[in-house]
Amino acid sequence: MTRSNRAAALASLPIVLSTVQACGTSNASTTPNPAPMNDAASVPHDAGGEADGSAPSCIDDTSAGQHVYSCDGLTYDVDIPAACASSSCGLVADVHGLSMSGKMEDNNTNMRHLGEQYGYIVAQPNAVPAPPLSSWTPSTDDPKVFAFLELAVSTLHVDRKRVHMTGFSEGGYMTYRFLCDHADFFASVAPAAGAGCSFGGADAGMWGSAGVPAREIPVLAVNGTKDALVNFDGVAVPQRDEVVAGWHMDSGAVIAGDGTFTRTRYESPSGTVFEFIQHDYSSSQSFTLGHCFPGSMDLDGGAPGQVFGFACQPPNGFVWGDEVMKFFVAHPSAN
Repeated sequence: MTRSNRAAALASLPIVLSTVQACGTSNASTTPNPAPMNDAASVPHDAGGEADGSAPSCIDDTSAGQHVYSCDGLTYDVDIPAACASSSCGLVADVHGLSMSGKMEDNNTNMRHLGEQYGYIVAQPNAVPAPPLSSWTPSTDDPKVFAFLELAVSTLHVDRKRVHMTGFSEGGYMTYRFLCDHADFFASVAPAAGAGCSFGGADAGMWGSAGVPAREIPVLAVNGTKDALVNFDGVAVPQRDEVVAGWHMDSGAVIAGDGTFTRTRYESPSGTVFEFIQHDYSSSQSFTLGHCFPGSMDLDGGAPGQVFGFACQPPNGFVWGDEVMKFFVAHPSAN
């Protein structure tokens, strides 16, 4: 991207991002040990149904390494650790936000590296068009992304008890929608800078789901008190309260914090946890402010199509990607 194109894109982004804002208005824990791998827990390897005469799978290479799969109009960056090419591993879906790509998401979550470290296949979908205009359309993209995750589970060596989802901004909204609509598919989820699961509420809007989660699953969420796009008091707090009320959780207990962030754990009568992190950090962009990744080093951008960094300005009291992976490792499915 040339300097002039970069400047033009940056100038137009506040207008594009204001659409999300309008729609949004309708201490780190100890490092866990990697989860054990168990061949018996894996779903049988399947190249996509060719044996029974059906069309070949778009997941056409299941070897270890980084792959780009093209499926139903979307591409997916998928990292398969060497140990996961033949043995059972978890699966993490990591979904980017508006104007981003899977690569930009990974630059802020470090999820591919963490997946290699802890034994998780990581799938990062890419919205169309390309950055900086990339954006998710819930009505058409949600079914595509979920179908790909189902295919990944059936095609790769995935432990069904360790399937998780995280996402930022529009990806955070998608994660909340999948909590509402597909809770029985995931072990736990971790939405960032989003909302969108109304637990049966009528006013879900185009970015939300009015569904009710089919079951309780652990949730780790983060929202910025200074977020200029997903208003903290008007969007984040009501979403927090909907989860707490929907699962009849307790009044919560602060389990970490340092004056710039607070991590509160709520628990349902059945023992399901909802951990909510609120932080006071901001990016260097006046039109996003607290809409940023705590602990990220992506201060200036640099990925293709990227016009600004998505990191919160340091110092930060925790690293979001690290906390997500620790939460996933600690919360496999009990079913």
